[in-house]
Amino acid sequence: MTNTITLEKITRSYGPTRIIAPTSIDVSPGQFVSLLGPSGCGKSTILSMIAGLDHPSTGEITVDGRSAVVFQDHALLPWLTARGNIEFGLRSVRPELSASERRQIADRHLDMVGLAHAADRRPARLSGGMQQRVGIARAFAVEPEILLLDEPFGALDALTRRELQLQLLGLWEADRRTVVMVTHDVDEAILLSDRILVMSPSPDATVIADIAVDLPRPRHDVEPPAELRRELLGLLHP
Repeated sequence: MTNTITLEKITRSYGPTRIIAPTSIDVSPGQFVSLLGPSGCGKSTILSMIAGLDHPSTGEITVDGRSAVVFQDHALLPWLTARGNIEFGLRSVRPELSASERRQIADRHLDMVGLAHAADRRPARLSGGMQQRVGIARAFAVEPEILLLDEPFGALDALTRRELQLQLLGLWEADRRTVVMVTHDVDEAILLSDRILVMSPSPDATVIADIAVDLPRPRHDVEPPAELRRELLGLLHP
């Protein structure tokens, strides 16, 4: 596996309306790439197609590597504990593991996101930020080659969002998995990404800019460069 993602002249239509015009994207192994664009431009649709949850109307998508998805609503099973949600994901994706191995992996990843103390709590007893931490831990626990993030912090308050962004950054920097993230937050895209793909509004949305983020890592104390921020905002709001 090379962990690459290739979209070749893909489109997506719903009835007579073409939401996504011909779009080509290449993501190299180990890159953190953000899809940045206005609401309704098809960012999440592209992510769903990469994940195999949707299919292009025309064109071709090639994904070399096992993927895991983190959604904005964290999608936890309410009857399972935090540990149980991670173990459930492991049973589905890595059936060769024994029960004790699943528990060890789940506990290790809960500790990585600061939730060792909450392993036995069900989602109803976890805050929104804690639930999202479980979702991130579950995604990393299955050891995907490719991680797909659909506005994972969009529903959180600013302080919690920043904390989880930095936590995600630390987890990613440890092993540099291939990541594609959907966001409409310019500062979030700059903080996390190697490349930012800016999309135009829908209908007939497509990638209108491919911008490299040339900032040193780690970026925990890096402020978004004003010039890059202005450039991205100018593309989003011409």
